[in-house]
Amino acid sequence: MNTKIFDLNEAEACAVLQIFKAVATDEGRLPLHEIHQKTLAAIAEHVFHADVDLSGLPASFAGPLESIADEALRHEVVHMASVLPYLETDDLAERGEALGRLAKAWKVSDLTVKGALSLAKGHKTLLYLDSFRTNKPELGQGVAALSWGFLKSSLHLDGDKKELARYESLRELPAYTFGRTLVAYYEDNLFPLPGSVGSPFSNNLTAHDRHHVLAGYDTTPLGELCVFSFDGALSRANYSGAMIGVVAQFQLGYAYDPTVRAWRHQFDPDMVYRAAERGHACKVNYLDESIDLDTLMTKPLNEVREHFGIPLEGALVRGPDDRWCGEMGPVGERESPDIAKEGLLKFD
Repeated sequence: MNTKIFDLNEAEACAVLQIFKAVATDEGRLPLHEIHQKTLAAIAEHVFHADVDLSGLPASFAGPLESIADEALRHEVVHMASVLPYLETDDLAERGEALGRLAKAWKVSDLTVKGALSLAKGHKTLLYLDSFRTNKPELGQGVAALSWGFLKSSLHLDGDKKELARYESLRELPAYTFGRTLVAYYEDNLFPLPGSVGSPFSNNLTAHDRHHVLAGYDTTPLGELCVFSFDGALSRANYSGAMIGVVAQFQLGYAYDPTVRAWRHQFDPDMVYRAAERGHACKVNYLDESIDLDTLMTKPLNEVREHFGIPLEGALVRGPDDRWCGEMGPVGERESPDIAKEGLLKFD
């Protein structure tokens, strides 16, 4: 997402919502599923801040295809619409075809769109390639460095005694500080502290972990969806490819990222698009490499959030009684009927 989608007037917002409704219903050939109805309502509220009668909008591309002329906005609309096929398994192919018609009409044929359309056919390679662009801002390192880091962890060649000691020292800070809260995040999830030997996630996803704490999202599937939505809006970067993959993994059970469990029915439109609203409201893009978060560890977390302009409203973790693993418990111990079993939805 960039600023264009957030700056539309009500008439423009209605045109975009009409396009989304057309994709969600294959231009009126399918009923508007409840999850799509909630998604359009959440976008209207949190992205457009508009009170729109969705039932009164035509389920057709006619009109908006011509009225929306800005090329950058067209790309952003198509990218946002690319999530819609992956909210419901029934008629996924038909919604994908509607997305394809929209992209073709506007001549939007970048990797995000190609990846979204190929995913509908069970192929995820293109979407993987597109999502790599988020590695640096979201994970703090590029794909080559990340791959090397995971390989070192698998061989127990990772670990850093000084780094581990530094994180251990954060335990001594007052409970309300950024540093001590970050330690609580690892403790609640039963994650080893960064610097520990044989800890691929703690050692390679430290930047992402800090985003969880700053934005106030736990490690549940919904929390992960919200972090990506928040960070995409905050950074004004294109997180569309990553969002499509994460939504497919946590809403439909696609094994998009084999290192993470696949789930079903975890997409909460109100929370996800409120996260985008919160991210867009921030005053400082703390994903920027020039911002050294290490220097803020001793400061109260609420002061750090205030400095960055992060609103507390809409966070999943709001106080000391809320655990960073969420009500599901630590990541490795979760049991739920919504966890997708291996082979439930298979990629060719």
